[in-house]
Amino acid sequence: MIDAPDGSERQVRTDARELGALGYAQELFRTMGGFSNFALSFSIISILTGAVTLYEHGLTMGGPAEMAFGWPLVSLFTLAVALSLAELASALPTSGAMYHWASRLGGKGFGWFTAWFNIAGQLATLAGIDYGCALFVTPLAGWPLTTANVLLVYGAVLLSHAAINHFGIRLVARLNDFSVTVHIVGVIAIVGAVFLFAPKQPIGFFVARITSNAEGWPYWWAFVVGLLQAQWTFTGYDASASVSEETLDPRRRVPWGIVMAVAVSSVVGYVLLMALTLAIRDIPSVLNARDAGGNRIPAVIAILTTALGDRAGSVFTALAAMAMWFCGLSAVTWSSR
Repeated sequence: MIDAPDGSERQVRTDARELGALGYAQELFRTMGGFSNFALSFSIISILTGAVTLYEHGLTMGGPAEMAFGWPLVSLFTLAVALSLAELASALPTSGAMYHWASRLGGKGFGWFTAWFNIAGQLATLAGIDYGCALFVTPLAGWPLTTANVLLVYGAVLLSHAAINHFGIRLVARLNDFSVTVHIVGVIAIVGAVFLFAPKQPIGFFVARITSNAEGWPYWWAFVVGLLQAQWTFTGYDASASVSEETLDPRRRVPWGIVMAVAVSSVVGYVLLMALTLAIRDIPSVLNARDAGGNRIPAVIAILTTALGDRAGSVFTALAAMAMWFCGLSAVTWSSR
């Protein structure tokens, strides 16, 4: 079990003793540093996955104002939850995270319910991430966005994540570290290209209260429902705690991993949403965009291709798809713990 890549054998032994004091035997290798721990949660939040694949939902419900006010509102409340989880992670740095916390703090009944709700949420999250990735990869491969094609790509993405996780946490940690680079570079590239080369709406458009919901809901209620865009994006930041047993000095590094993943995602995601929203030429056209075969395409792909042209739009769509793939990889790691 003493398998620290930076030679911190004394720290590993200390961590193992602290885990034993909690009545939990060390079983997994400690091979993750603080940055890798942060990278895992940051990759699962993945603003280039959640904020992008769910962009159409937010735009339909609350329009541009959903991005301007909804995202920071959800970010603030999510950060409050993250700070609470960080405190628990510091006190109980064990694998299993929320399940183990609930069992220790509330008893077996709370642990049982927490475990089942958590696994149901994790499986739904993983399915949504990889299906969203398939929606972006399929047109990049030159295939029509038919159900059969999307499901074929979806299955391949799931298989690749299972295979890589099978090789162990070291490979996953390295890929997660690279994932942070992909996310940051991807956002900088998309935002830079849109602000420099795409026609832009006046800044006032970013706070426009427009709803396109088909249910006929009043704007205030549509805005509330549209908050799910950000809420569904900010998931999985407890993954840092789930790999506590594999992280060196987890009492200090895991809480920072949780909080920083949410904080960085909040800021970078807001910049991305602003750039995408100001590049919209016409909201109905974006929401009803179709490919040559008449199949609906995601709103963000429509925005990028319309604003930057087909070739440049495909390049940035590929960046987003790569980030989604990394997000799914991290989600499998999170769920398996």
